[in-house]
Amino acid sequence: MKKTKYFLAALLVLTIPTYWRMIRGGIFSTQDPHLFRFIEFDKCVRDLQIPCRWAPDSGFGFGEPLFNFYGQLSYAIGEIFHLAGFQLIDSLKMLFVLSLVGSGISMFFLSRKIWKSNLAGLVSGILYIYAPYRAVDVWVRGALPEALSFVLFPLILLKIEDVFEKGKTKDFLWLSFFVSLLILTHNLSFVMFLPVILIWVTNRFLLIRNRSIMTKLFLSFIFSLAISSFYILPVLFESKFINLKSTTFGYFDFRGHFDTLYQILFSRYWGYGASLFGPEDGLNLSVGLFQWLIPTFVLMIVIFRKSLTKNKNFLVWFFLGWLMLFLTHNKSTIIWENFTPLAYIQFPWRFLSVAVFCFALASGIIVELFNNHKSLVAILVCGMVILNTFSFFREDIWYKTTDKELLSSSWWNIQKTTSVGDYWPNFGANIPVSLAPDQFEGQKLIAKTTKSSAYEVLDAEGRISFPIIFFPGWHAKLDQTVLNTYPNEKGLVTIDVNKKNTEVDLSFENTQIRSIGNSISVISTVLLFVGLVKFRKYEKQK
Repeated sequence: MKKTKYFLAALLVLTIPTYWRMIRGGIFSTQDPHLFRFIEFDKCVRDLQIPCRWAPDSGFGFGEPLFNFYGQLSYAIGEIFHLAGFQLIDSLKMLFVLSLVGSGISMFFLSRKIWKSNLAGLVSGILYIYAPYRAVDVWVRGALPEALSFVLFPLILLKIEDVFEKGKTKDFLWLSFFVSLLILTHNLSFVMFLPVILIWVTNRFLLIRNRSIMTKLFLSFIFSLAISSFYILPVLFESKFINLKSTTFGYFDFRGHFDTLYQILFSRYWGYGASLFGPEDGLNLSVGLFQWLIPTFVLMIVIFRKSLTKNKNFLVWFFLGWLMLFLTHNKSTIIWENFTPLAYIQFPWRFLSVAVFCFALASGIIVELFNNHKSLVAILVCGMVILNTFSFFREDIWYKTTDKELLSSSWWNIQKTTSVGDYWPNFGANIPVSLAPDQFEGQKLIAKTTKSSAYEVLDAEGRISFPIIFFPGWHAKLDQTVLNTYPNEKGLVTIDVNKKNTEVDLSFENTQIRSIGNSISVISTVLLFVGLVKFRKYEKQK
């Protein structure tokens, strides 16, 4: 255990260059609007809208059911930092640091378990952290949920290994927990990682032929879905109410975002631009030179030594890594076109995340191939990888600002307009082109939160509409009388009213399917923690 601590300490020190530029006042520029979404989530928590569903400032200020469909776990973790006293912008930076440090640690323990070596864990951890795509995710795109998914990939495989080795109840429970975390963090990462889970589980089953473990793994997976029900059920049953087609057409058509072979394997171009149709992308879309060279070098050694049968696990991870890279290239178009759910991934190069995972894990075995020079090999590999990519981990633009300054600047109004088409309800409303006014004709805004709004009706003589986009769940009260809400021709929340100088309270509440999902999640989560506590007591008594 002492040696493990030293290796972990070395890994933590070597990780510092990936995030040290964040440790100062302000925030760096990103392509994804996660700071805005984090602010909206914080409002949900302070208004006790839990779980969060509605983002009132999104959609040009008309509001959108953003968190009804978008994973919110990353913001929930950040909210812990914020409630502890940190600014929102600092809490966001802490989440990115967590994604880098946490992924290195989780990969260390997985590789250590697979290859039975601390040095292997260190090598895999460094390759995992210092892949160019990791710098793109954090410093260019600012893709917070995807960045945090890197922490969960190794933890899921680590628990699968524990299940096959020990088969204890607590391992199945922890596996359910980590799978549910990945679903709630970034569902697209879960979809991309699922083939890896299935292939590795099949590989392990063929070695031990234990059907009872497979049954328990299946039940563990079902249990993870139950824990995530508050999110999964609305996604399944209420997605028909939003304009999902806009997320797969035009710019977001996967056919325009395949990588070239040069981009995947050799490119060292670095930029902060967008993914464009064709090969002239404005950002690096490489898996990393050493990330694929090292496992390829290992394969050559294994073939030369005629030890393929002794290294089946390595071959599985090597094959999976290249399979994931194949999915980023246009030669895989037939797969994308025949498996339609892949269209929602939008950018085929997102599979670089899973390829980086597979290659980093596969590379750990290299130290075991040089019995008398393990430490030297590990130092050389880590040194080359870090020197090759550490310069990528830096910002494009740094803003010396605070939460208060951001919320009172033009940045706030710009953020209201971002990604508006992704979750815009399809109740006859066109996507807006201008910000919603606080006051419509004949009404005065009194108060507005993430789950309710209060308006004073001044001169209504029939129906009246509000600057809120309609979505199932909006309810209205006038003088304690519940009124029916419906969308008008512009898709706005509308009620029938024939009273002047009175107050109308609008509240966003759970539909039946949301309530069912919430209940299943609460019950499942309670069962999870009760099971873990009971098992821990049982182990102590033994």
